[in-house]
Amino acid sequence: MSNNKQQFNTQMKKRIYWVLLLLSAVGVVSACILTLTVAMQYSMRQAEQMICDLTDTISESYSYMTQDEYTKMLAHLPDNTRATLITQDGTVLYDSDAAASEMENHLGRPEIQKAMQDGKGEDIRKSATLNTSTYYYAVSLPDGCVLRLSRSYSSIRSMVLNIIPGIAVIMIALFGLALFLSRRLTKWMIRPVERAARALDHDEEGGATYDELTPFVSHIRAQDQQINDQKATLEQERETLGIITNSMREGLLLISKDKNVVSINPSAIQMLTGRKADVYEFQGHNYLIVNRTREMHECVTAALEGNSRDAVFSMCGKIYHVYASPMIRLAEVQGVVVIVLDETQQRLAERSRREFSANVSHELKTPLTSISGYAEMMENGMVSSMDDIRIFSGSIHKEALRLIALIEDIIRLSRIEESPRQTDEMESVDLDELCAAVLESLDPVARKAKVCLHLDGSVPPISGAEAMLSEMVYNLCENAIKYNRPDGDVWVTLTDGDGEVELKVKDTGIGIPEESQMRVFERFYRVDKSRSKQIGGTGLGLSIVKHVVEYHLGRVELDSTLGIGTEIRVYLPK
Repeated sequence: MSNNKQQFNTQMKKRIYWVLLLLSAVGVVSACILTLTVAMQYSMRQAEQMICDLTDTISESYSYMTQDEYTKMLAHLPDNTRATLITQDGTVLYDSDAAASEMENHLGRPEIQKAMQDGKGEDIRKSATLNTSTYYYAVSLPDGCVLRLSRSYSSIRSMVLNIIPGIAVIMIALFGLALFLSRRLTKWMIRPVERAARALDHDEEGGATYDELTPFVSHIRAQDQQINDQKATLEQERETLGIITNSMREGLLLISKDKNVVSINPSAIQMLTGRKADVYEFQGHNYLIVNRTREMHECVTAALEGNSRDAVFSMCGKIYHVYASPMIRLAEVQGVVVIVLDETQQRLAERSRREFSANVSHELKTPLTSISGYAEMMENGMVSSMDDIRIFSGSIHKEALRLIALIEDIIRLSRIEESPRQTDEMESVDLDELCAAVLESLDPVARKAKVCLHLDGSVPPISGAEAMLSEMVYNLCENAIKYNRPDGDVWVTLTDGDGEVELKVKDTGIGIPEESQMRVFERFYRVDKSRSKQIGGTGLGLSIVKHVVEYHLGRVELDSTLGIGTEIRVYLPK
């Protein structure tokens, strides 16, 4: 253990040392390169300014000298400065570095053209004569000739490069200093860490000279104490129950004969406490801190007496089934095993089936009772005139149609619920054409109800089951017409969104009370039962809409204001 720590400290020292050394080296090299770059740029700017000033000064004396005297003066300029005298047609009269007669016409040179146009011109390029990058500056003389002075950048670079040896010496000295300081800083930085490690090894107080290390060392000490206290318990149960219990969806709780928690898995904590918590919060404590329900207490008490017991209780909106069995060893109860099952979905499904059966029975019984009553009256001769027979027959026919519509909606809804979603059965559906066709088929119904239909917007085709989508749109629009007011409107709007399309059906009808808005998608739910019966509603239209939307992995939203109207928005993936 000591060798491992020593090896770790050595590796840490090396890493810190090399990081500091690398940072120092990068800093020194960067500073030298920056110094050379700045010196080079500064020297070049100074040389360019000197050429400009010298050219302007020499050009002023041109009017007071003959051309021969002027060229002789140009010949006495510094060796690193080249002078050229050029006529208006570009012929070179004089050049200090080359024979003028052998030089080409200079009229096309940029600096010459600028000087002839503006009086002054400058350019930087590679000289064809000297084969080096050169700065050129030209001025126009009184007689139209052009004086041009130039200086090669190679001479400036040579001057700057002469200082490189000195900079190299300074860089080596700085690097040596960085080497020394990196070694000293590494030792200084690692010393408190080594002191803290030695203090932890010998269980001594203090040892951390860095304030940042104090909570770290304290936390390690607290963890060491906690590990030592829990080691005996963890070693008994971790290997046998850890992997199995932590992966179980069912809750598992082990209680000792003195009613303390021996083991509990995360699922049991979530079910019995309604929150997520660490298992150590409960281990070794009375089981009542986990759950205090009467059913739980009765099951555990019975199991401690040697009898198995189960019970059902509700908590946080969930329904749980608890099974408690005694752990018997040598004919003596040593503890209790408690299994907790979440039966919420199962109970809700059973209740939903019971409610559905009751609702179907009720909905079917109502029209059948009416039909039976009318038929019995006609059978017993209580209807004598043809007008009464016609009225009773019409009522029977109306109730029969209602019964047929109800049965068809139930069959439709069951088919949608039971049909697994098959992606290969999806087809490209044009919602624009589909909505237009639905509105056209509902136009007679709308005219009869004095409701105006509107279709707006356009969306690209989507993948879906065309028959289901057509039925969904039909139900939405039919509801908007049925529950509208005379001279009302129904707007169907299609909107293309990011990854989905929106189908919005808005009406100016009677609206839905706020307390009923969350239930209108339930089977057989009607806001106004008398109005629904009058207009022939089955209470399944919006339930079918909801299941069609879910089948297509979409979502539906509803906004309604009583007396103003209702807006239903359906979002379908493309």
